[in-house]
Amino acid sequence: MYEEEIRALSVKILGEVEWIIGYAHGTLPFRARPFLCQKKEDVTQLTFNHFCGHNLVKYLLDRNAKERKVAIFAKACDVRAIMVLIRERQVKRENLVIAGIPCYGMVDRKKLEEHFGSVRPSDFEWHLDSFTFRGKTMSIGPFLDATCQRCLHPNPPLYDYLVGQEVQYIPRERWNQNALKKVDTLSREERWTFFAGESKKCIRCYACRNACPLCYCKECFAEMQRPYWLSGAATPNENLLFHIGRSLHMAGRCVECGACERACPVGIPIALLPCKVEELIRENFDFEAGVNPDKEPPLLTYRENDPNEFIR
Repeated sequence: MYEEEIRALSVKILGEVEWIIGYAHGTLPFRARPFLCQKKEDVTQLTFNHFCGHNLVKYLLDRNAKERKVAIFAKACDVRAIMVLIRERQVKRENLVIAGIPCYGMVDRKKLEEHFGSVRPSDFEWHLDSFTFRGKTMSIGPFLDATCQRCLHPNPPLYDYLVGQEVQYIPRERWNQNALKKVDTLSREERWTFFAGESKKCIRCYACRNACPLCYCKECFAEMQRPYWLSGAATPNENLLFHIGRSLHMAGRCVECGACERACPVGIPIALLPCKVEELIRENFDFEAGVNPDKEPPLLTYRENDPNEFIR
């Protein structure tokens, strides 16, 4: 998908930047991997497909990347993360060339396996929002990651170059799939029980935190010694405290890319918690992280005349 355009653009901008951060085919089926392209002869390795779920923005935080002018191929949610990092002064806009990619969503290979059983990449021919499996064309909607099914912003809000054409619909409306409805139907007590039950599965490997492009603290509260918040043991109560604490830290900053959920090795739908927080912020403050650079984040803004009516 877009491969010819991505490779032609890479040849053009390699004289402008030192590195290009993009995707290459993975070594395992139905997977892609991050790829750092530094030479024009390597652009043939660059690709983009429905399995490029990694949020590559994490690599912009590397000290070596910060010191260089780099280009990045970024989906809409990735670009939103870049905009948050620019506002928080973690990356410099003048050091970045953003090649935005309109995104039709990432396919969950587990859903493919559940539906089709054992499959091979050669069984499929992929299109923008459909695929052909052994001669039969189907919509990708039911097979998308939960995060992509509830996506509201498929087009990059900021870019220097745009790869392909903008998506002409809102995925959440098109696929009528919003996993947050599951949470909304629960009472407050049932919601607590649900999240407490899911957090019991957590092994506190911190893969969710490490995959998040906006978790960049040099010392995470979960590993601090002074003050001492959590032990290293993955107990139910401390797991829940970690995930609630992380969600509060991400409030008003999460771009709903789903990197945390894709990284979880035990399959916890962990993105539900920060995404529900963002839904509340969207409803109460008319704000979404990384969408409008001119809009002040409500939870990072202080006013002396704030009525504080929400404090009971």
